[in-house]
Amino acid sequence: MKSQPLDGYAMPFWLCAALLCCNAWSAEPKNPPANVHPAKEAELGTIILTAEAEKRLGVETAPVVRKKIRRARVFGGELIMPQTAATNGQTIFSILPALSPTELIRVAEAQIDAESQIDRARVQLDAATVTLNRADKMLAEKAGSARVADEARAQVGLAEASVRAAKARRELLGAPVLEVASLKQFWVRVPVYVGDVPRLDTAANAQVGGLSAPVGAKTQSAKPVSAPPSANAAASTVDLFYELANEGGAFRFGQKVGVGIPLRDEEESLVVPWSAVTHDVNGGTWVYENTAPQTFVRRRVQVRHIVGGEAVLDSGPRVGAKVVSVAVAELFGTEFGIGK
Repeated sequence: MKSQPLDGYAMPFWLCAALLCCNAWSAEPKNPPANVHPAKEAELGTIILTAEAEKRLGVETAPVVRKKIRRARVFGGELIMPQTAATNGQTIFSILPALSPTELIRVAEAQIDAESQIDRARVQLDAATVTLNRADKMLAEKAGSARVADEARAQVGLAEASVRAAKARRELLGAPVLEVASLKQFWVRVPVYVGDVPRLDTAANAQVGGLSAPVGAKTQSAKPVSAPPSANAAASTVDLFYELANEGGAFRFGQKVGVGIPLRDEEESLVVPWSAVTHDVNGGTWVYENTAPQTFVRRRVQVRHIVGGEAVLDSGPRVGAKVVSVAVAELFGTEFGIGK
């Protein structure tokens, strides 16, 4: 087939066919799942989804609220043995948690020695008691002397005193160190700079999680407990103590953890779910506001801090506005052409 002239030039047949194919491939679908009004990343963008696309993405929204929310400051903590042990219905304090693992091994050895001293003292008491009973019997039968009986009675008194002393030495060493692996609860020791203590609500429960856990990660509540005064003068810190349940065995003795301690001040601020916040390439923070059915507008927000799974905002959409809390990443990808 001959080429057809075009403005004085001949266009080859294969070039005509290629142009027709390109036009066919570039044709837009009649009913696209999303219409995006393009904008620069630093500007506001609007996304209009079809009802089917919104359902497929699983979009969910949550209202912007204004409420008082308590901030928390995260400190590094260490899981230690409980510092109290029940003895005769009373609570005594132990110095064991302040020791290093090597020192704890030495304490465990001392505990074993103390328990053996108790057993030895009890054996001596039993022997002295048998001797006293024999001396009293012989004295009653006029076959022994009162002097022997008195000496036997004195030996019983000394043996009883040895038993009491051995028990007292053992109590000073606290709960058995070798039983720590089976503990269903730990204490958390948190060194805090003395200048921060007045701003902390030390009577409130703390939240314990991983030392390097991401923001919004799951934590476990720990209640404050009384303990002997403990501080580090060189570091200008004092120790706060919390009791942490360990029913599932998720924590280990000596483990380092992150401890979120609430601050005393409560303030009323704009709050949205942390899952509603997305970041751009420059670190800016945004949310998608649901302004109409299947219509979502990207709004800039200023995040002050994160408390649990909520983001406290310095600025953002008005109270009552609905923001996307699920499928935020999908909307962001749709807007900038990196999603399907």
